[in-house]
Amino acid sequence: MPSKSTKTSTAAHQKGREPLEESTGDMEVENEGDKQLGEVSPQAVSNEVLDNRSLEEILGSIPPPPPPAMTNEAGAPRLMITHIVNQNFKSYAGEQILGPFHKRFSCIIGPNGSGKSNVIDSMLFVFGYRAQKIRSKKLSVLIHNSDEQTDIQSCSVEIHFQKIIDKDGDDYEVVPNSNFCVSRTAYRDNSSVYYINGKKKTFKDVGILLRSHGIDLDHNRFLILQGEVEQIAMMKPKGQTEHDEGMLEYLEDLIGSARLKAPIQALCHRIEILNEQRGEKLNRVKMVEKEKDALEADRNKAIEYLCLENKMFKEKNYICQYYVYDLKKRVSDMEMQKEKINEETKVVNEKSSKLAEEMKSKNKALKELEKKCSKITKFIEENKEKFTQLDLQDVKVRENLKHAKSNVKKLEKQLQKDKEKVKELKTVPSHNEEVISEATSKKELLEKTKEKEELKLKEVMENLREETRGLQKEKEGKEKELMEFSKEVNEARSKMDVAQSELEIYLSRYNAAVSRLNEAKEALATTSETLRERKAAIKDISIKLPQAEQELKEKENKFEQLGREEANAKNLLRDLHQKVEEAKSSLSLSRSRGKVLEALLQQKKSGNISGIYGRLGDLGAISEKYDVAISSSCGALDNIVVDTIDTAQECVNFLKARGIGAATFIALDKMAVWEKKTQKIPTPENTPRLFDLVQVKDKKVRLAFYFALRDTLVANNLEDATRIAFQKDKRWRVVTLQGQIIEQSGTMTGGGGKVMKGRMGSSVVADVSEEEVS
Repeated sequence: MPSKSTKTSTAAHQKGREPLEESTGDMEVENEGDKQLGEVSPQAVSNEVLDNRSLEEILGSIPPPPPPAMTNEAGAPRLMITHIVNQNFKSYAGEQILGPFHKRFSCIIGPNGSGKSNVIDSMLFVFGYRAQKIRSKKLSVLIHNSDEQTDIQSCSVEIHFQKIIDKDGDDYEVVPNSNFCVSRTAYRDNSSVYYINGKKKTFKDVGILLRSHGIDLDHNRFLILQGEVEQIAMMKPKGQTEHDEGMLEYLEDLIGSARLKAPIQALCHRIEILNEQRGEKLNRVKMVEKEKDALEADRNKAIEYLCLENKMFKEKNYICQYYVYDLKKRVSDMEMQKEKINEETKVVNEKSSKLAEEMKSKNKALKELEKKCSKITKFIEENKEKFTQLDLQDVKVRENLKHAKSNVKKLEKQLQKDKEKVKELKTVPSHNEEVISEATSKKELLEKTKEKEELKLKEVMENLREETRGLQKEKEGKEKELMEFSKEVNEARSKMDVAQSELEIYLSRYNAAVSRLNEAKEALATTSETLRERKAAIKDISIKLPQAEQELKEKENKFEQLGREEANAKNLLRDLHQKVEEAKSSLSLSRSRGKVLEALLQQKKSGNISGIYGRLGDLGAISEKYDVAISSSCGALDNIVVDTIDTAQECVNFLKARGIGAATFIALDKMAVWEKKTQKIPTPENTPRLFDLVQVKDKKVRLAFYFALRDTLVANNLEDATRIAFQKDKRWRVVTLQGQIIEQSGTMTGGGGKVMKGRMGSSVVADVSEEEVS
């Protein structure tokens, strides 16, 4: 059995290519349809969260590399498979023994369909592979089924191992007591059971046993299945997404460097966050400097304000003294008013006492009149009952009289009708005369009864008049008395209303006087309290004034000292700010070099291409005053400096092979022709040459800068540049501090809203880490 082989990587494990079953129970039932593929990696989730650990903690969290599954030391014991026993497994009916196997190499040869692949499938079955990997949909399909043998309930595979020590040739020595057997049995219900040396075990126990002997079932470093060699050869160089697997991820997982992926991502994420924080802090420093400069005028205003405040306190002291004097005057006036109000209140009290006595007498008279009025009302009510009874009797009599009159009218009408009938019936026979006589007799009787009833009515009416005559006289007398009493009551009520209105007027005046008195008392109390407070405040001010003057002098001395310290701090801050800006520019430039320069510098660091110096603009420094001038006039600042033309050729071939991009190279071995011209030369009006202003650490690079700049001069403005460029005997190439260029041919370049700057720093660029910048 080989000790090293390809393996199914953890990236493949994440995509659903699990080679092994991870069962914790004795019986394992495969339900592939219920299991979901493509689980999300916890590292992808943790990378989105800000990692607050320190650098030492992140580096310390890197797990150690996994120990090798087995060693290749000479004379060390190793594991081998002696033979395999298949019982009713796939195409093997009954019990079939495969082996014995050679200690190094065994080959199974046979025609198609003879069961060669089933040998590997039997090993995969014991090693816990799923049914899909053994070319079956479920475990029950692995049980042998043929016309001769049907209805078999289970199948099993036994793999027998032993440890050996290799000797010369094909000979070997078996390690005593190293033999063991691992088997697995599958049943019709798609369940399976593992055995070690005939004892029932779990898959976890099998994995632990085999891992102790150098067989890692988790990572599968010992089996190459059909099609996996072609699959590995067809892998992409690198995975397109986080969950995709390429050759890089496959090899990293093999060599154990995948454990470094999460710490690298965490550190990159932290670098991005620290860059943002650093930019924010620099912006805050700039804002604070601007605010401090803006506050100098406010400081002067504050000093003026303090002077004015001292004057204001003096004036307030004068005002307080005047206010105290004024309050004393007001207090004396208020006391005079208080005496007057007291006299007025005495007069009002006397009048109110008199009115109260008059009101008591009037109330007594009113009560007596009310008693008389109540007696009269009682008498009237009693007579009213009698009068109502008489009225009822009168109404009954009148109704009877009306009824009698109505009967009389009816009888008269009937009489008229009877007369008409008589006239009509005169022609009737004689028996009708008897009816007429009877009717006339009835008429006479009715007339007699009518006369009697009329007489009775007259008698009743006369009796009623006589009975009510005395009552009517009494009623008229009582009504006269009631009229006199009502007159007296109305007069008493009018007098009482007048007295009540006078009382209300006197009470309102009294209440107004009392409220004024209370207000005067409150005003007196408040003025006395304010007077005491003012006196206490004046005393405190007189005590604190010399202390405040002394403290003011001390504060002025401290303020002068702080002003000196502020000037020193400004200088120190300016120097530190300049250093930070230089470090920032170097760091930003090192980041913005581009893919081409980064790739070449990586080749230089790895030692593949030596002789690369770097970008020309990074190899020199110039004052910030001339930054715009050199950035505008020197187009070769982005060229890459190398030592020889052969190095340049290697770089070009490397960029062409990788397809990274194109670059321009300056070979220093071809720059020797410019050595003589680097010496100082006379210039019009002693104008400085841009080449002489460039500072370099490596003198070899000076020739490259002369090649890029030649004899370009620097002028303050366009007018000076025009005068210097066009001399009688010679023309010069001149650039202004604003970036305007006059060429020797006479062409002029300039204008636009933006100027080019920052292509060359004030110090030679070095690789600066973020910790140094912060």
